Amino acid sequence: MRAKLSVLAIVAVATISPLPVGAAPRCVTKTADGTGPTADVAKFQVYEGLLRSVDGGAWTAWMANGSTPGLRVSKPVYTCRQGLGLGVSCRGRATICRS
Repeated sequence: MRAKLSVLAIVAVATISPLPVGAAPRCVTKTADGTGPTADVAKFQVYEGLLRSVDGGAWTAWMANGSTPGLRVSKPVYTCRQGLGLGVSCRGRATICRS
């Protein structure tokens, strides 16, 4: 019975954890979209989406003080277009690693 519960607990944690946790850093590549009246605002929205898709706690810290504790985020690559949605629409991609 204990073995079954342990396996279920591991499966539950594995499905909840957005990035694998282990001895070596694990990385994922994510994309997100954002819109705003300027490219800077749209890129801000993209970065928020990238962080939130991986770790809500890191997003909260970034909003509060600009840090991303426990994560390393590559410089995002953006593609932006004028005249869509609220003015500018951007899609960004970054690699995010748990450190």
